[in-house]
Amino acid sequence: MIAMKFVKQTLLILSACCFLTACDKDKFGRYNTDPDAVISLDPDLLLTRAIINIHDNDFEAFYDNYSYISRWSRVFLQRSGNSIDVTQNASNANHRYGKFFEDSGPILVDIQELIDKLPAEQQARLIYKRAIPTILKVYQYWYVSDVNGSLPYKEAFQARYQGTLTPKYETQDELYHLFDADLKEAATILSTVQKEEQVSYGQADLYFQGDAKKWAKAANSMRLLIALRLSKRDPERVKTIVKEVLNHPAGLIENPAESWVFKARAGFTAGGNWNISGNGRAFVGEHGVVDYMWETKDPRLQLFFKENMWNIENFEEAKAQEVIPKDAVFDERRYYGQYSNPSANKDPKKARFLRPLSVKKGKNTLFLDTVSRIQDRLFHPDNNGGKGSGIFPILTYADLCFIRAELAQRGWSSEQPKEWYDKGVRASLDFYNELAMRAQIEPYNPLTSLDIDGFLQQPDIVFQPAKGLEQIVLQAYLNYFRNFNEAWALIKRTGMPNEQTRLSFEPWKDEERILEMPRRFPINYPGIGDYNFENKKNALDEMVKDPDFGLPSSIQGRVWWDKK
Repeated sequence: MIAMKFVKQTLLILSACCFLTACDKDKFGRYNTDPDAVISLDPDLLLTRAIINIHDNDFEAFYDNYSYISRWSRVFLQRSGNSIDVTQNASNANHRYGKFFEDSGPILVDIQELIDKLPAEQQARLIYKRAIPTILKVYQYWYVSDVNGSLPYKEAFQARYQGTLTPKYETQDELYHLFDADLKEAATILSTVQKEEQVSYGQADLYFQGDAKKWAKAANSMRLLIALRLSKRDPERVKTIVKEVLNHPAGLIENPAESWVFKARAGFTAGGNWNISGNGRAFVGEHGVVDYMWETKDPRLQLFFKENMWNIENFEEAKAQEVIPKDAVFDERRYYGQYSNPSANKDPKKARFLRPLSVKKGKNTLFLDTVSRIQDRLFHPDNNGGKGSGIFPILTYADLCFIRAELAQRGWSSEQPKEWYDKGVRASLDFYNELAMRAQIEPYNPLTSLDIDGFLQQPDIVFQPAKGLEQIVLQAYLNYFRNFNEAWALIKRTGMPNEQTRLSFEPWKDEERILEMPRRFPINYPGIGDYNFENKKNALDEMVKDPDFGLPSSIQGRVWWDKK
């Protein structure tokens, strides 16, 4: 297994060379026969390859996101609703784990090892370039740990560099201390003027084009995002980090142009597993989500979802064919969500959403769905012959605004929650307007400043301090429509939306039994032949000591940060 991972890593590095430059036979022969040649690759090429590897994970899209997290977090669901096993099944999930430890992680370490082998005078000009991979490593580590708990950190990725083949695992508590310390150090380095002029990654950096100041802000901002996970587990630690971050010279992401996002080229998601409507899938909005957006006149509604099939032409055809009564009244509302409760089919009032009517169109049958399909191209721009391009958000300006609003509302900063709430709403609408334009959704009706101003004046949207936390969380939840993991994490961390919030989540039931939302992926004990058997087993044994963690295979179990 270790040998195979090394071979795969080497091939990935070589593919970076071939992907970005002309990789002739002489070069390939040298890399194939000289082990040190891999360490001689251009760090710019490696960074590009690492970034692509982070986002080019179509199995994660197909299984983790489309099949599981989107439904658990109610971002969307199948047109036919949920089955009883929606909270029990997570087969073939957790693709983020292998993608990081086998693909992007080793390359990020290689960049730093490569720089460390250079003469001191060269290293002095590459201080910024060495710091940037640390930020990406921490982000990916945190993303993997979010649903897996303990991971090897200090001793990981060192087998090629005279390190151990059996790295010890850090607990999630320890990891969170390490994440914050490493991000703080990187932000400090990147915001400090160095003695020597620094060499930039330039266009090889697919996020910030080598801009050290933007990277420093991203690292400092990421500290807030990660710290907020501890709002239940260790609020005092959160307060300490918040104070440091707000006073750090690196600053924070200040506008949409500084958002940490990957703007993919057209065709990036052209592969089959990216196809969000493949295998007969037809994803639709969730009932509570669509109702809330309709009632608050949310301009994002038409960017997230499509109008249902009941246009006036189909309505009249249904009357003519006596599919509906002759005296039926046309419903001007064209946006409805599907009921996500697996027992919804037992409620006659909800049955019409689950069983669409149909009319004859010549020799064909046209099903008239009442529910609204999602705008597939937001997630898969290549859908149905699309030629647009996508955006993969990591930490956007809108995200950070809502984080700062929540921190202020909780009294963990001296900032004004209304200010950051309003900024967050505006930034979120701007983000989805840009995303919809780039993805070429159909139809696309650009948002205007009047749309945004009008939305902020809606009674349920105007900030009200007495219910400010709920308002902030609900808008943050909608803002995470394109970020599955953060929508899911927000629900786990805050318990909102729920049955009592303005955006209402109906309870999920099997008869009278409440079905609990899954909270992590299954974690298996290592096999007897696993090279790092003892450390993996010890880490899992330690996590199991927490009764809230449950059985390793239980997806209702909680990792350390996800305290009850």
